[in-house]
Amino acid sequence: MNIGIDLGTTNTVAGWMNIYGNIEFLEFDDGRTVLPSCVFFERGKTIVGSQAQTLASENPAAFVCDSKVFMDDRKKFWECGGKRYKAEDISLEILKKVKDTLKKRFPDEKSFDAVVTVPAKFGEDQIKRTASAVKRAGIGLIEIIKEPVAAVLAFNDSSFRPGETVYVIDFGGGTVDAALVELTGTDGVTGFNVTAAGGNRHLGGKNLDEAICSILLEQFRECSGQDLTDDAVTWGTSRKKIRNLILTASQELKKQLYKNPNEAACLELNEVCSVCERKDSCSCGCSFKAEISYDEYLSATDEIYEVLKELIVSDEVMEHGADHVIFTGGMSADPYLRQFISSVFENSDVIFAGDVCRGESYLTTIARGAAIKACDRNIHIVNKLLNSLGLICRGKNGKYMDSVISAGTDIDSNFEERHIYTNNGRFETELRFEVYEYSGDPEDFENLEYRKAGEFVFNDITPADTGKQRIETVFRFDEQGVLTVSASDLNNNGRSIEVSFEI
Repeated sequence: MNIGIDLGTTNTVAGWMNIYGNIEFLEFDDGRTVLPSCVFFERGKTIVGSQAQTLASENPAAFVCDSKVFMDDRKKFWECGGKRYKAEDISLEILKKVKDTLKKRFPDEKSFDAVVTVPAKFGEDQIKRTASAVKRAGIGLIEIIKEPVAAVLAFNDSSFRPGETVYVIDFGGGTVDAALVELTGTDGVTGFNVTAAGGNRHLGGKNLDEAICSILLEQFRECSGQDLTDDAVTWGTSRKKIRNLILTASQELKKQLYKNPNEAACLELNEVCSVCERKDSCSCGCSFKAEISYDEYLSATDEIYEVLKELIVSDEVMEHGADHVIFTGGMSADPYLRQFISSVFENSDVIFAGDVCRGESYLTTIARGAAIKACDRNIHIVNKLLNSLGLICRGKNGKYMDSVISAGTDIDSNFEERHIYTNNGRFETELRFEVYEYSGDPEDFENLEYRKAGEFVFNDITPADTGKQRIETVFRFDEQGVLTVSASDLNNNGRSIEVSFEI
């Protein structure tokens, strides 16, 4: 069975096309089609989703959320129950929950194969890690596609025509994507070429939540005498629980403000009074009201919105123009950004996902597009390579670096790039190669910002004069959209290596 999965920072959604050509979505334990992308570890058990959120206040140290933003950080891990979990391990637990729920819904299905989405700014290293988590979860991987492309697929109808461009702004809980997609095809739109991609992998709705949380923490300090703005490491369990309750309240207040910005949003949080130092003299009846107006919210989030506006109105997009604009993601209900986008793109057809989809269904947009791609092999997607790819060759006589594929190159499953390397010293017996992603000038290696993705070694090489040893590397993107690198010793045709990527 083919499905589409939006493995989101905040929420995960899975959908499929039924026999009538309509997209249906998987319902989880609480009856919702949206699975919170969070995990709670309890006595050897792994709990995923809304139940994990409920348990978080009891033991915040055993709760993990927003892990996707750390998919590019090999040093980041969470220690729970004596085990260490990296970001891809948390994704694995979420995907296992999806698969288990699918098996309950479709007990007769032998296997589940998925198109899985990732942010437009995900590099090859992060895509590789996502693909690994999918396969470890026992889900077959059809293809990994970028979230903005999935959004275009979700809204692709007769109003979209070949030759037009669609600008997608996907504002989620932990990431922001902005991508320009060119539509191609002869009989309707069948091709999607990502001509420009921007965004921020560490900025999202959670930053707005934290801005509101800072206001509430100050209100709580004035009311209770308790300062919870210090380093969380120094807090006891009860204070961590209170801070988590206030952060959760911040998310709810934000939703209230978005629904009605003309009225102040407020919540009664009497549970937080358990750590109050002024109970005996409390004039509020041992009750705490969290309250914020829309003007206070905008003032607290002003710097965040300035970053968002610069990201949305990029020079490349404004110079090229867009026939259609799609604003989607969990934050697409934001009235401030809706007004900003409408004014900037007044000559474009602007689609707000929250207006098209009723209730919470606007959160299923990306999964809808992925499910469509999973069932239609005629759809052809071409992406722009976001980071350049290169190799570092090391031998006993030194090292040298070579740029293999430049950022901005069009890539799809037909792409292939071959390079031949030789020894730069006499009688080398071992050559070590490192595959890396980089941004910046490859000529300025010492100041280059790069990340190693994998490596391979040819040893026991027959000694030869300088330039006589020949190693050929082949960079490809497989049908799943994942980078593969192979290498062969041209002086010894029986020797070839499939590069091992660091997962």
